Amino acid sequence: MKAEETPVEFATYYFTLLVMLASVLAAATCFSAYLVSRSRAMILAFGGFLCYFIDVAFMLQDSIAAVVLGSSAGADAGYLLMRSVATILIGDACLTFFWLLVCDFVGERRRSLMAVPPIAFLLLSLGLLMGADTPEGRFWFYSLRMIYVFWMLGFGLFRYLTCRDETERTRMARGRMAFVVVAVLAALVVAEDALLFLVLRTDGFMLGPILISSERNYAENLLFLAGALLAIGYAVRSLALRFEKPPADESDERAARIGDNLLIYARRHGLTDRESEVLRLILQGKDNQNIASTLTIAPSTVKVYVHRLLQKTGCENRQGLIQDFWRSA
Repeated sequence: MKAEETPVEFATYYFTLLVMLASVLAAATCFSAYLVSRSRAMILAFGGFLCYFIDVAFMLQDSIAAVVLGSSAGADAGYLLMRSVATILIGDACLTFFWLLVCDFVGERRRSLMAVPPIAFLLLSLGLLMGADTPEGRFWFYSLRMIYVFWMLGFGLFRYLTCRDETERTRMARGRMAFVVVAVLAALVVAEDALLFLVLRTDGFMLGPILISSERNYAENLLFLAGALLAIGYAVRSLALRFEKPPADESDERAARIGDNLLIYARRHGLTDRESEVLRLILQGKDNQNIASTLTIAPSTVKVYVHRLLQKTGCENRQGLIQDFWRSA
């Protein structure tokens, strides 16, 4: 390694560590939130960030391969093929977790539709790999990930624009900041690949003290870094709700979360207004006697409402009902 390249290599190395740290921290925080809430969104985010952590780790693997295989590692056809296939598989898994997260967010349950993007990405990636010996071929091979991301954004936007339920639209609109951030950074990823492969037609170049190469995309790293920060913030708020044993004194944040999702949950399960009121009090941690006092009805009537709630939602008991509500929140 040349002396003048050392600062560049160290800067790249520490930036890579930062991205890996953010990814694994987001995965750990989301998994912790899942253990508390059993939220599908949290377990899917956990899988996505864990896969990206592994994906970034492949870049460090090249340094080890250079030591094991010698200077021929970069030209070893067997190693390059295995590394490319592994990158495709882990990239497909990573993006598919986030695709399923988008489906969960917009309420998409058709398994046939959910299966199409990951299968298409895998087949197209393997096909493009065979023709990745030209600048154009490499551009499409590396940009296929962002095409997958733009598909997610387009699908989410389509579901929002075609939704006729104002309550559901309001809920989905809460994700507009994440939508804009992802869209801008994904466009930068494609721009970086286009500059490298289609304009300069090179494997790498120096941009000041930064080495831009085909083996990494800084805009993609920033995209997942921003996503990790958003996920950590959401997971921390979810943990604060204390899913397993809701506090008797309802916090403002918890009240807002219940209010935002109760109408949606009630519509999905066909709950009446009175059943929704009973459910709200159950979510606040009140027992039947307290619910009866609050609503000025008999405890036996509360039992009837609770029984109806369990029947309509398919839950076995009150705790299962609480878990099912927060799982779909």
